[in-house]
Amino acid sequence: MPLLEITPHLPNGFSIPQICDPITDGLNEMLLTTWMNKPGPKAWVRPWRTKFEHNVEAMWSKLRTLVQWVVGKDTSTNLIISTPQQDSTFTMERNPPPWHFLISGLSQEAMSFLVNLQVISTPDITVFTLPFAQPTPTFLCTLENFTLPDSPESNAIVADVVKHAMQSDDLIPDFIKGLDPNPDVLPTLINSIHITSICIANNIRCKQMLWNIYCSYTPTFLTLEKHFLWHCLIHNLHFHSEDHSMGVVHLSKKQFRCMGCKSLDHLTSLCPFPTIPGWLGPKPQLAASLPSQLTSTPKPARGYNSIRGGRGTPRGRSSRGGLCY
Repeated sequence: MPLLEITPHLPNGFSIPQICDPITDGLNEMLLTTWMNKPGPKAWVRPWRTKFEHNVEAMWSKLRTLVQWVVGKDTSTNLIISTPQQDSTFTMERNPPPWHFLISGLSQEAMSFLVNLQVISTPDITVFTLPFAQPTPTFLCTLENFTLPDSPESNAIVADVVKHAMQSDDLIPDFIKGLDPNPDVLPTLINSIHITSICIANNIRCKQMLWNIYCSYTPTFLTLEKHFLWHCLIHNLHFHSEDHSMGVVHLSKKQFRCMGCKSLDHLTSLCPFPTIPGWLGPKPQLAASLPSQLTSTPKPARGYNSIRGGRGTPRGRSSRGGLCY
């Protein structure tokens, strides 16, 4: 059966989707309280390209079959896959949350095995598994406006600018020292900053360079809530370079949101998962390979600046030269 053939687990693990919002966003508060109080081991599972829908019976059935096969039917006798329910908050997001189903009723050994898989991809369904305590993301934000080419040297320059901005700020040192007075913590955090560049095509003639900021060091005191506060402080910094202009944070409508894995650090067309060797899940939507995505954009279909005939875009004239993220 196609469902029972999965993408081989990579030796060093899969890329970790950068979920930079609480995974309980949009979840009904009463349901969240009930889920928090469920006894025994728990974990989250998120289907590929998911969005909240009231009728998810078909998806629920696929999830249950997949989990039962992965951990074994004998082990999953008491398996429960709880279906998310949305709160009353209005949202304009194309694929609105909540996105995560709750898994319970398994032994700690079976739950740990499931979570450690990270990604389970078959020709029929692809899912991401997460521990119940949401992992802290390493992604901080995306910068734009630097007058630099795409190169390792440029990434090093941007990293130095970011580190200098953090060191020169008054709020960030006080914030970190308030969590841990150890004087070595802040330098360790700053030194663990690294940059990854992205080249996107705004239109058929214009490319734009962007730089993602990551911090590979996540001390235990930097809880998810504290991480989000630190994230906000970094957004307010001035990333000034003497030779390469002023970097600004890529925010608001420009913010990326991969529709597949839900990361905030890349476009859907640049998602790394469909390019994994032996990948059995969904294929890239806009091109067969990443390099072609970086050199040109497809011609608009039916007068819209989007893929698949402009589905999901608002009616009326689109903004000039813009790209729908």
